[in-house]
Formats: sequence, C-alpha cells, structure tokens
Amino acid sequence: MKNMTFRKSLTAAAVAASLGFPMAYAQDAEPQDQQGNEAEVQEELERIQVTGSRVKRVDLEPTQFVDFVDDSYLKDRGITNAITGVLDLPGVDAGTTPNIGGNTEASSQGLGQNTISLYGLGSQRTLTLINGGRFISSNSPVGGGSAPGSQVDVNNIPVSLIERIEVMKVGGAPVYGADAVAGVVNYILKKDYEGAEFSFDYGYADGINSDQSYRGLLGGNFDNDRGNLVVAVEYNETDNIPASRVPSLANDWSSFAPAPGQGVPGPDGEVPVNQVLLVPNPRAGILSNSGLITPGPFAATNVGQGAWGGDFIRFNPDGSGSVVPYDPGNPTGNTIWASGGDGLNLAEANTAREGFERYNITVLGNYEINDYVNLDLSIFANRSDAANQGYQAQQYSSGAFAPGMGASLQFDTDNPYLTNDARQTIEGLAGGPTSFYLQKAWLDLGQREIINESSVNSFNLTFNGSFDAMDRFFDWSVGYQKGISTVYSQDRALDDAKWLAAMDAGINPETGEIDCRYNYTDNYEGGFVPSGQGVTSTENVLGAKGSCSPLNPFGTISDEAKQYVLYNDQGQSRLEQSIFSAYIGGDLIDLPAGIVGFAAGYERRTENAEFRPDGSAELVGLSSSATEGGYTTEDMYVEFVVPIISREMDVPLLQGLTLDASYRNIDNESAGQDDVWAAGLNWRVYDDLMVRGNISETVRAPAVTELFLPVLEDTSFATDPCDARNLGNGPNPEVRQANCAADGLPTDFASEIQNASRRGFTGGNESLENEKAESTNVGIVYTPSWAEGFDISVDYIQIDIEDAIVNFSLTEILDACYDASDFPNKFCEQFNRLPSGQFPQVEAFQSGYVNAALRNFEGIEYTLNYRNDLKDYPIVGDFFSAESGSLTWKLKVFEQRKNETSNTGFDFTDDTGQFNEPDVIANLQVGYSVGDFYTFMDVNHTTRTKRDVEQTEPLQYIDQNGNPYTEIPSRTTFDLGATYQLAEGLSLRANVLNAFDWEPSPVETSIGRFTYGRTYNVGVTYQF
Repeated sequence: MKNMTFRKSLTAAAVAASLGFPMAYAQDAEPQDQQGNEAEVQEELERIQVTGSRVKRVDLEPTQFVDFVDDSYLKDRGITNAITGVLDLPGVDAGTTPNIGGNTEASSQGLGQNTISLYGLGSQRTLTLINGGRFISSNSPVGGGSAPGSQVDVNNIPVSLIERIEVMKVGGAPVYGADAVAGVVNYILKKDYEGAEFSFDYGYADGINSDQSYRGLLGGNFDNDRGNLVVAVEYNETDNIPASRVPSLANDWSSFAPAPGQGVPGPDGEVPVNQVLLVPNPRAGILSNSGLITPGPFAATNVGQGAWGGDFIRFNPDGSGSVVPYDPGNPTGNTIWASGGDGLNLAEANTAREGFERYNITVLGNYEINDYVNLDLSIFANRSDAANQGYQAQQYSSGAFAPGMGASLQFDTDNPYLTNDARQTIEGLAGGPTSFYLQKAWLDLGQREIINESSVNSFNLTFNGSFDAMDRFFDWSVGYQKGISTVYSQDRALDDAKWLAAMDAGINPETGEIDCRYNYTDNYEGGFVPSGQGVTSTENVLGAKGSCSPLNPFGTISDEAKQYVLYNDQGQSRLEQSIFSAYIGGDLIDLPAGIVGFAAGYERRTENAEFRPDGSAELVGLSSSATEGGYTTEDMYVEFVVPIISREMDVPLLQGLTLDASYRNIDNESAGQDDVWAAGLNWRVYDDLMVRGNISETVRAPAVTELFLPVLEDTSFATDPCDARNLGNGPNPEVRQANCAADGLPTDFASEIQNASRRGFTGGNESLENEKAESTNVGIVYTPSWAEGFDISVDYIQIDIEDAIVNFSLTEILDACYDASDFPNKFCEQFNRLPSGQFPQVEAFQSGYVNAALRNFEGIEYTLNYRNDLKDYPIVGDFFSAESGSLTWKLKVFEQRKNETSNTGFDFTDDTGQFNEPDVIANLQVGYSVGDFYTFMDVNHTTRTKRDVEQTEPLQYIDQNGNPYTEIPSRTTFDLGATYQLAEGLSLRANVLNAFDWEPSPVETSIGRFTYGRTYNVGVTYQF
C-alpha cells in the first residue's frame, strides 16, 4: 500500500533501537536544514510495536533485550527453514529437530518438526509468535517430539514471507500470556508486499543427502491501494539420512571399563575403579544381526559366555542359513560391549536425520475499510509428510533381555529350516542332536520405521484501526483466530503370537513342505480362541487355519512371512486452538518528559488436544494411550510506558529515563489464577550510552499431556531411602534418618521393593498448578560517537523457576518425601506403606506429573558490531576508495554462568562447563559488499569444556592412546558464501557449510558430536 517504503525504513529503525542503537537523537552540531527535515519526518512517523510491548510508539528503545535477524540474512544464506534463521543467535537452540543423530528413538507423532528452546530451559518455556500473536501447536499430547506443551512447529512459517525475526530474551508473559518464561520468538511477516518472486535452493552433502526448496511469492494492491493481498507457496524436500551413511556416526567411539591389563594405573599402582577407556566400533556381544548361536540361553561373548568349546558361531549374514564363525572383537572390561567384531552395531539401524516433504500455502491480506477501520486476514494451510526410516531392529532376542518376549529363542536341531551343513556343524559341536539358542537382532524383519502425515490450518480475522480523541492518539484491535493441527502416524509392529507361531514350523503331511504347525495341527496350543458364557468365537488370534506363513529364523525371511507377523500400528492427534482478543492503546496523559502510553486488553484462549490410537496395541495386551483434554484461559492485561526524564529537561547524565510496566491476570480453568507482571527502565545516560533493565514474574501453564494423560496401572521397583542400605545417602543423611524414624521405620529396615516390584498407578495430574518464574535482565549499550558504525552491548540474564512440572518416578517421590525438611509433605501422600513398613502388592503408589522442580539460570550475552565503508575504516581507510565497498563485523558471545536443576529442592546439579552445557559459545559474522556482490563468512565456536564437571579422579577418562583426559576440545566451524545480483531482479547465491571440513576427534565422537561433513548449497531468486 501507500506507506510500504516508509514502513520498511521504520522497521529497520525499530530493530536497531531494540538493540540500543541511537536513532532518535541528533548530533549537537547538525545543520539547520537537516533538523528541519527530521522535524518533518517526526510528524510522519508511524507508531509501531516492538516485541515485548503492545504500546505503539515512536521512541522505540525498549527495556527488554531484543535480538533480531532480518530477511537479507535469510536470503543471503539460502535459508529454507524458519528455525535456521535464529540458531546462530546466542542462547537459541532447537528444542525438537529432524537432526536427531546417533542412537535416538523417534517420536511417533513429531517427525520432522522444529521447535525453539531459549537457554536450554525447554521449548515448552519459549513462546513462539507470528506477527505478535500465538499460533496453533503441532505437539501431540502423546508421542510428541517436544516436552509436553503448546510449542509451535516453525516449519509452518513460510520463509519467503519473513521480514524479520525478533527474539526477546527473558520473560514476556505479562504482554503475551503464559509460557513466555525463557523468552519470546516473534516471526514478523511481510505486509503490503507488491510484486512476484520465485526462489530455488539446492543443498548437497557428498554421498549423504540432497535437499531442495521451491518458494513463490505473489502480492499486489487493489481498490486504489486500499487493500493488499499476498500469497506464498513453498515446497521443501529433505532426504532421510541413515546414521550408517554419516562417517562420524558410523565410525563410533565409546568409553568402557578397560579389560585386564589395559587400564592405566595411578601412583599407587592400582587402576581406579571408575576408569573408562576410549575404544572404537563398540559392538554388543549379546546377539548379532544374523543370529548368534549359543548352547545356553545367555550370551556375553566379551567374557566368553555363549561359546561352543571356545568357539563362537552365527548364521551367515548372506541369508543362506549356513553357519560361520562369529568374531567376538577385542574385549573391554564391560560384560556386554566389545571393540569391533560381529556383535550388534547400533549405527547400522539408526537414523541421523528424519526426511520430510512439506507444502506451505499462506495468504495475508489487509483492507482499509475507512479512515478508522482496517481488516487484516491471514490463512495458513500446510501439510507435511515425514519419515524416520528406523530406530534399531524390529525385535531383539537375547538372554540379556529375559524374561519376556525379548529373551533368546530355543530351537532343536531337527528344525526343518536348518540346512544339513548347519545341523551337522551344531550337532558336531554339541556331540549329537541338541537344542540351541538364537540371540538375534531382527533387522531382517525391518527397522522400527515411522511415518507421519500432518496438517496445520489456521485462520485469523482481525479488525483494527486508530483515531484521535481529545488531542490523543488511540489504536485498537479486535480479532478471532482458529487453528487446527492434525498428525497421523503409522509404524510397523510385531504381533508376538503370530511371530512365535510362524517360527513353530514343521513338515506339513499333506503338502510335504515346510509349514506352520498351526496350519495342520488340530487343537494347536499356541493360539487362542475367545470363549465364555456359552459362546465361542470363530476366529483365532493367529488368524484362520492356513493363513500362517512360516518364517525362517536362520536365513532369508519371505515377504509372506513378514506380512503375516507384522501389522500397522496407527494413531492420530488433533489439536485445536481458538483465540478471541481485543485491546485498546494510545496516549494517556502528558508528563513533562513526554506522553504516557498505554495498552489494555482481554484475551480468551481455548486449547484442546487428543490422541486416538487405533486399538491394535490393546489387542496384543498393551495399555491404551488414548488421551483427551483441554482448558480455557481468560486473561486481562495492561501496560504503561512512562517517560520520566527527557533530553529537553537537561538533567546531567539523564538524557532519557523511561519506565515500562505491565501486568496480566491469568485465569486458567485448570491451573487457577495467577498474576504476572514486569517492570523495566531504559536510561539514556548520554548520546553514546544506554542502560536497560527489566524484572518480571511469569508462569507456564500445565500442558494437556501433563494434566490429562490417562492414569494407568504400572509396576515399579524403587530405591527406598529408608532401607538400611540407603539411610546414609541423600543430600542430608541426618534429615533422611530423622524422617524415616518419624515414620516408624527401624534403622535395620530392609525394603522389599528394591528387589520385588509393586503395582501402582502413573499418568497425568489434573491438580497441577502453573510453573512460576522470576527473571531479571540488565544491559548496557555503548555506541561511541567517535567511532561511527561501532557498538557494543552486554546483557546479564537471570531466570529462576519454581514448581516446574516434572514426571516423577517412585524413587524420586520417596526421596522428595524423606529428604525434605518439612516432613511429612505432599509427596508422602503419593505412596502407601503397610504397618510393617513394606509396600502393598497393589495400589502402592501414584507417580506421574507433579509441581516439584527448581531451575536457576544465569548468563551473560556480549554483542559487538562494526559496519562501515572500507574508505572510512581507521588506519587502512586511506588505501580504499568510495567504490571499494563496505565491510561488516558482528560478534555475539554467550557465557553461561549457571543452569542448575533440582527435582526436589535440595539436590541441585549444575553441568555448566561440561560438554553438554558449554559455558561459552560465540558466533562471528563477517560480510563484504561491493556493488551487486556480497560475500560472507560465519564462524561458530564452542569453547573447550570439561568431560565431567564432577570428576575427581584424574585417571577416570583415558583416550584411545592411553592418555588421561579431563576436557573436550573446542570446536570451530566456518561457513562461506556469496550472492550476486546478475541482472535486475535476478540474484544467484552459493555457500559452503563447514567449509574447512571439521570432523570430530574420537573423544568428541564419544560424547555425541557429529557432522555431515562439507555441505554445498546453491540458489537463485528472480523478482519481477
């Protein structure tokens, strides 16, 4: 529309101001005509919102710390996913990601999703917005990829429509409602777009994957520029990447206790009992993919168990059914794991990245009904097909997994599927006909593959406008939003009864062929026909006679046998969100320093979620996971922006002082009422220096999963703190001993639950309350007038969370009861003891979700920017001309000071400085622009960390060369790229990720670091 160009310039000003760049203050010695021009511009300035506030204003310096990424950053780097645009910002991590790497089980209802987590506090505590409003979640209440919550899958945000992404670090609940604990990520989409644009990007990693993205954008004005409509269409396809295809995952390293003679002794000549040695190619010597053959039910080849007179044998991996030697590998001091050999290699059956196809259609429109009323419309219609090709084998059979269906399988040497050579080999080793055991990873039945078909549809209709009254500016908005998200999942599961029947094979007397005994044996005992009350079913759980297809456990499994023993396990999630919102804001009163701005509003939000399995799990004896629930929350909020001191008041060291205060009452029908608030100050010391600070109290509402997950009967062992063996443990043994004595338990008490499980219940908890958090951030921004283009900022962040929702096991419940100073407490009510002190056989406990945990986080973010034409650079500027271009430096450093957690309030742990919680990460972006050419280098650095922050034994960790180590090396990767405007409207781009081909060392591989290697991306954009 008419103001499009001007609004874009304001956007840049708003973002710069949010980082503290001086925009509204002129230099003291400005020419008069320039001051006049600025006065004219001031009259035209459109009031806009910055993330973290609903008050529209011209003075855009907020009290919160807001970071940002603009659309040029996304375009230059060929970014095709909305999450990638923010991951280089300090403190921003992926909550759920398709890049799962290594031995990680897939989420049945969350494949391919991308969610955001700030400061590692959990994606459920980061609120993701689109244009300042909530969006429908895709996180299923059962099998979701993220922790329970209303997280947004940002795959649903069209990259081509993103104008900028603003990340408000810390808080946000008073302005946006519950869940904004760690902060807010706000995707701001383009408005009033005119023109057409097509983009294509292709990514390739040699021998690993190829990805492609097609994006189209079409927009224009209508009705004499009163309205605008823009349509974005995107298609993205990414490959599924097996872990075996990624060298740093396939060539694995792990640490185990050293075998005798391999350890490194200390000064006393003894090998420390907790010492572990780094070894390559870990293999589990309890089974093999083709089937380890053993004389007994248990195998541990690493310690010689399962051998036939000293030799190990297995069935041939080629599927012929012959018997070949089994290599146990090089022994370690671990019973299960060896280095190398023919044991189980988990990397052969795992997924590094989930592949998906994604289709996004987005429509944005606005229309000026009259001078006071506008209509905004947004429609999202998205679909995604995602797959995880497998997490481990379909089934495992090993004595290590006994008792139950995972135990090793027993066969006789007269089994018809044994070849003559195999029979002779086994009987020769056994001295005649015998029984033997099969220890096998059933990869020939397939991996645990999962597919998801998901859709997201969202509609938002908002009336808004502005008016003047009593010489005051006011703006208003009334809107309604409806969103529906569905996920349909399907995976292949093993029918235990049919599997056992298919392997119970013999020679059918009628056909003379190998067949299931069930097909030709009357009154077969392996099946079951329901009967009772005088009726008998006509169906057997094994199917009709003759339907069983025999399965060869020693060689190639036929397709017919696979079809017989495997079935489709399906489930569907549906999430619904409806929001009615209204607000009014504007100018309230005049103060000597300026006008007090305000915003006040009401929001009613309803969230419903359900998961419906197909019932197949119940047919094979498993509990139903069906879940359904919802809640409504009604919020009222108000915000004030109060100018206290202005430049015109001429107060020394106080060129500006502004108070920002916000309050929100949250009335959640499940979690109850809570008041949240925030207060902040922005202090402009002088032109070059600004100080900002903000304190707030925020909440996170319990998720549908945490509230309504069905309460089902469960069995559990437990470590009883009142058992005589455990009385001296815990954070304060004296408190534990006193509480156990107060409960009438003697000091020599021996608890049976440590060795004999008891039955109880576990599930959701409808009595959960909101999590509560207190946060503080203080920052300083220095933009020296003597160094044009340079600025530096430092921000301190503190977040303390209490009553965090956690899923407590029975052991954790017992610890929370007996290790607390306020005994008895609410946790003591979640279990029962008999007069003897023992737990009853049934109804012994109630475990599940509770408000219990504490989290305390502290960090500091440092930002340094320098941007200038080369000719204006100090010292070297004289060597360049006006045509030499410009060079930009952006350095962001995040220092984590604390991230301690406690599930009970007295057992804090903090891994800060450990490999999984690095204390310093940094990102450097260097960009050079000249004419139509732009090139960049991005450097990502993770500092050296400790292997284990609680390590006290210097010889605990030994590398592959026999050298002790206590630290994990730092990691630095480089991304290089360039864009070129080839012709008007036509631009080309290319970049290389991990340009110098960083690879993890064995020590790094052992703690989970991996890489796809050097990755190439090329792209083109045509605007017309």
